[in-house]
Amino acid sequence: MKRIFVDYKKCLACKACETACAVEHHPGHSLLATLCDHKTQVNVRVLGIDHEAFPLSCRHCDPADCLNACPSGAISRDQESGAVLLDASLCKACAMCAMVCPFDAISFKVTHRSQYNRDVAYKCDLCNERIKEGKKPACVEACHSGALVYAEHDSMRGKHAAKSLRTYLLGAEGMPPHIELFRELRRKEFARRRGGE
Repeated sequence: MKRIFVDYKKCLACKACETACAVEHHPGHSLLATLCDHKTQVNVRVLGIDHEAFPLSCRHCDPADCLNACPSGAISRDQESGAVLLDASLCKACAMCAMVCPFDAISFKVTHRSQYNRDVAYKCDLCNERIKEGKKPACVEACHSGALVYAEHDSMRGKHAAKSLRTYLLGAEGMPPHIELFRELRRKEFARRRGGE
Protein backbone atom coordinates (compact mmCIF):
# COMPACT_ATOMS: atom_id res chain seq x y z
CA MET A 1 0.00 0.00 0.00
CA LYS A 2 1.14 3.52 -0.73
CA ARG A 3 2.24 5.93 1.98
CA ILE A 4 3.66 9.44 2.23
CA PHE A 5 7.43 9.47 2.77
CA VAL A 6 9.33 12.52 4.02
CA ASP A 7 12.83 13.56 2.97
CA TYR A 8 13.39 16.26 5.58
CA LYS A 9 16.67 17.33 3.97
CA LYS A 10 14.65 18.66 1.02
CA CYS A 11 12.03 20.46 3.12
CA LEU A 12 12.20 24.24 2.67
CA ALA A 13 9.63 24.99 5.40
CA CYS A 14 7.54 26.84 2.80
CA LYS A 15 4.34 25.34 4.28
CA ALA A 16 2.80 24.76 0.85
CA CYS A 17 1.73 21.34 2.16
CA GLU A 18 -0.17 22.96 5.06
CA THR A 19 -1.92 25.37 2.71
CA ALA A 20 -2.89 22.63 0.25
CA CYS A 21 -4.21 20.47 3.11
CA ALA A 22 -6.31 23.34 4.49
CA VAL A 23 -7.85 24.03 1.08
CA GLU A 24 -8.51 20.34 0.38
CA HIS A 25 -10.33 19.78 3.69
CA HIS A 26 -12.31 23.03 3.74
CA PRO A 27 -15.94 22.89 2.49
CA GLY A 28 -15.27 25.90 0.26
CA HIS A 29 -12.19 24.28 -1.37
CA SER A 30 -10.58 27.68 -1.86
CA LEU A 31 -7.70 29.51 -0.22
CA LEU A 32 -9.85 32.57 0.36
CA ALA A 33 -12.42 30.50 2.27
CA THR A 34 -9.78 29.10 4.65
CA LEU A 35 -8.46 32.51 5.71
CA CYS A 36 -9.65 33.71 9.14
CA ASP A 37 -11.83 30.59 9.48
CA HIS A 38 -11.15 29.16 12.95
CA LYS A 39 -12.68 25.83 11.87
CA THR A 40 -10.10 25.31 9.10
CA GLN A 41 -8.55 21.87 9.45
CA VAL A 42 -4.85 21.41 8.69
CA ASN A 43 -3.76 17.78 8.97
CA VAL A 44 -0.06 18.29 8.32
CA ARG A 45 2.22 20.54 10.39
CA VAL A 46 5.69 21.71 9.43
CA LEU A 47 7.80 21.57 12.57
CA GLY A 48 10.99 23.59 12.86
CA ILE A 49 13.90 22.45 15.01
CA ASP A 50 16.82 24.87 14.84
CA HIS A 51 17.36 25.35 11.10
CA GLU A 52 15.79 22.03 10.06
CA ALA A 53 12.13 21.50 9.13
CA PHE A 54 9.98 18.38 9.08
CA PRO A 55 6.41 17.95 7.76
CA LEU A 56 4.56 15.91 10.40
CA SER A 57 1.34 14.00 9.76
CA CYS A 58 -0.27 10.63 10.43
CA ARG A 59 1.82 7.62 9.37
CA HIS A 60 -1.24 5.35 8.92
CA CYS A 61 0.52 2.69 10.98
CA ASP A 62 -0.26 -1.00 10.65
CA PRO A 63 -1.20 -1.97 13.31
CA ALA A 64 -2.51 1.44 14.36
CA ASP A 65 -2.45 2.13 18.11
CA CYS A 66 -5.03 4.92 17.74
CA LEU A 67 -7.49 2.56 16.05
CA ASN A 68 -7.10 -0.01 18.83
CA ALA A 69 -7.41 2.62 21.58
CA CYS A 70 -10.54 4.41 20.31
CA PRO A 71 -13.48 3.34 22.54
CA SER A 72 -16.19 4.90 20.34
CA GLY A 73 -15.23 3.27 17.04
CA ALA A 74 -14.53 6.64 15.42
CA ILE A 75 -11.26 5.41 13.91
CA SER A 76 -11.24 2.79 11.18
CA ARG A 77 -9.04 1.58 8.33
CA ASP A 78 -10.03 1.77 4.67
CA GLN A 79 -9.29 -1.73 3.39
CA GLU A 80 -8.70 -0.53 -0.17
CA SER A 81 -6.21 2.29 0.49
CA GLY A 82 -4.96 1.29 3.95
CA ALA A 83 -5.64 4.81 5.26
CA VAL A 84 -6.54 5.18 8.93
CA LEU A 85 -9.66 7.36 8.94
CA LEU A 86 -11.41 9.30 11.70
CA ASP A 87 -15.19 9.82 11.72
CA ALA A 88 -15.80 13.12 13.53
CA SER A 89 -19.48 12.27 14.08
CA LEU A 90 -18.50 9.35 16.34
CA CYS A 91 -15.61 11.07 18.13
CA LYS A 92 -16.14 11.72 21.85
CA ALA A 93 -12.91 13.76 22.19
CA CYS A 94 -11.67 11.44 24.92
CA ALA A 95 -8.08 11.84 23.60
CA MET A 96 -7.23 8.15 23.94
CA CYS A 97 -6.01 8.17 20.33
CA ALA A 98 -3.72 11.15 20.94
CA MET A 99 -2.28 9.55 24.08
CA VAL A 100 -1.14 6.42 22.24
CA CYS A 101 -0.01 8.08 18.98
CA PRO A 102 3.82 8.04 18.94
CA PHE A 103 3.97 10.75 16.24
CA ASP A 104 1.76 13.43 17.86
CA ALA A 105 -0.31 13.36 14.66
CA ILE A 106 -3.77 13.83 16.23
CA SER A 107 -5.10 17.24 17.25
CA PHE A 108 -8.37 18.53 18.70
CA LYS A 109 -10.54 21.52 17.82
CA VAL A 110 -13.93 22.49 16.39
CA THR A 111 -13.77 21.71 12.66
CA HIS A 112 -16.31 21.84 9.86
CA ARG A 113 -16.82 18.10 10.40
CA SER A 114 -17.65 18.55 14.09
CA GLN A 115 -21.17 17.96 15.25
CA TYR A 116 -22.75 19.99 18.06
CA ASN A 117 -20.04 22.66 17.64
CA ARG A 118 -17.57 20.96 19.99
CA ASP A 119 -13.95 19.84 19.85
CA VAL A 120 -13.23 16.61 18.02
CA ALA A 121 -10.08 14.77 17.01
CA TYR A 122 -8.75 15.32 13.52
CA LYS A 123 -5.78 13.89 11.62
CA CYS A 124 -4.46 13.18 8.15
CA ASP A 125 -6.84 11.03 6.11
CA LEU A 126 -4.27 10.48 3.32
CA CYS A 127 -6.68 12.45 1.09
CA ASN A 128 -8.53 9.15 0.76
CA GLU A 129 -11.06 10.39 -1.80
CA ARG A 130 -8.31 11.89 -3.97
CA ILE A 131 -6.20 8.74 -4.04
CA LYS A 132 -9.24 6.64 -4.96
CA GLU A 133 -9.59 8.94 -7.99
CA GLY A 134 -5.98 8.21 -8.92
CA LYS A 135 -4.59 11.52 -7.66
CA LYS A 136 -1.81 12.18 -5.16
CA PRO A 137 -2.53 13.54 -1.67
CA ALA A 138 -2.85 17.34 -1.71
CA CYS A 139 0.29 17.92 0.37
CA VAL A 140 2.44 15.76 -1.94
CA GLU A 141 1.07 17.49 -5.03
CA ALA A 142 1.82 20.92 -3.53
CA CYS A 143 5.39 20.08 -2.41
CA HIS A 144 7.68 21.65 -5.01
CA SER A 145 10.99 20.62 -3.41
CA GLY A 146 10.32 16.87 -3.49
CA ALA A 147 10.37 16.51 0.30
CA LEU A 148 7.05 14.61 0.24
CA VAL A 149 6.74 11.49 -1.90
CA TYR A 150 3.70 9.23 -2.27
CA ALA A 151 4.96 5.72 -3.02
CA GLU A 152 4.54 2.03 -2.27
CA HIS A 153 5.55 1.33 1.33
CA ASP A 154 7.32 -2.01 0.79
CA SER A 155 9.33 -0.95 -2.26
CA MET A 156 10.44 2.32 -0.66
CA ARG A 157 11.39 0.60 2.58
CA GLY A 158 13.36 -2.08 0.73
CA LYS A 159 15.07 0.49 -1.48
CA HIS A 160 16.07 2.61 1.50
CA ALA A 161 17.29 -0.35 3.53
CA ALA A 162 19.67 -1.32 0.73
CA LYS A 163 21.34 2.10 0.61
CA SER A 164 23.63 3.98 2.93
CA LEU A 165 22.12 6.49 5.35
CA ARG A 166 23.41 9.40 3.27
CA THR A 167 21.83 8.04 0.08
CA TYR A 168 18.63 7.25 2.01
CA LEU A 169 18.35 10.84 3.22
CA LEU A 170 19.58 12.65 0.12
CA GLY A 171 18.63 10.31 -2.71
CA ALA A 172 20.89 8.75 -5.32
CA GLU A 173 21.40 12.02 -7.16
CA GLY A 174 22.30 13.99 -4.04
CA MET A 175 20.90 17.35 -3.01
CA PRO A 176 19.62 19.62 -5.81
CA PRO A 177 21.84 22.74 -5.95
CA HIS A 178 19.05 25.26 -5.30
CA ILE A 179 17.91 23.38 -2.19
CA GLU A 180 21.48 23.10 -0.90
CA LEU A 181 21.92 26.86 -1.38
CA PHE A 182 18.65 27.59 0.44
CA ARG A 183 19.62 25.33 3.34
CA GLU A 184 23.02 27.01 3.65
CA LEU A 185 21.39 30.46 3.73
CA ARG A 186 18.93 29.24 6.37
CA ARG A 187 21.79 27.83 8.49
CA LYS A 188 23.63 31.17 8.31
CA GLU A 189 20.52 33.15 9.17
CA PHE A 190 19.81 30.89 12.13
CA ALA A 191 23.43 31.21 13.34
CA ARG A 192 23.24 35.01 12.97
CA ARG A 193 20.04 35.16 15.06
CA ARG A 194 21.47 32.96 17.78
CA GLY A 195 24.66 35.02 17.88
CA GLY A 196 22.64 38.17 18.43
CA GLU A 197 20.75 36.76 21.43
